[in-house]
Amino acid sequence: MRLKLFIFDLDGTLIDSYMDIGMCVNGVLRSMGRQEIEPDSVKNWIGGGARGLLEKLFPSEEIDRALELFRKYYRENPVVYTKAYKGIREVLTHLKAMEKRLAVVTNKMEDLSVEILKRLNLYHYFDMVVGGDTFPEKKPSPVPIKEVLRWLGVDAKEAVMIGDTDADVRAGKDAGVWTALANWGYVRMDGVKPDFVLHKPEDIINLPGRA
Repeated sequence: MRLKLFIFDLDGTLIDSYMDIGMCVNGVLRSMGRQEIEPDSVKNWIGGGARGLLEKLFPSEEIDRALELFRKYYRENPVVYTKAYKGIREVLTHLKAMEKRLAVVTNKMEDLSVEILKRLNLYHYFDMVVGGDTFPEKKPSPVPIKEVLRWLGVDAKEAVMIGDTDADVRAGKDAGVWTALANWGYVRMDGVKPDFVLHKPEDIINLPGRA
């Protein structure tokens, strides 16, 4: 095991973004005449993309309108409370100094993901940023990870997928890469077991075979 490529989930792995997501959800609820929720309620719903989140709150016939509003609000205010987790910037700096390839695979829309990373001054670390709309399938499908491997010319067993939900781990396993659970995030697991459990961002540097 010799890791050349580190693939990161975004929300709950690189960044703590639930407050901004919750605020945008409440904006949608207000606009559609619904009662607001506590912003931290969305923590357990993050990871499946905006549609999956809104399906928890709206009937199917209202989802398209809710999604349109959510994307509008989120693009207007993508970074109010959102911040990188403590230690993430130092880890990314270390990995780049070790000449590792870095990528993001998230179910958030690609343009929004890029904008958030730019505003947090994290975008320059990454060789590739893949959103939920970049390819025809998104996590837990392995397709986005396989495409990253193909575009960056890295073998599956030389890569690790780091994320905080079962969607990240399932996508990684089905793509044939190593998997690591970011235990500091919005952890939601459904029986699937990662190869490694990370308790703080600095643990990424100590992954076996990182050199």
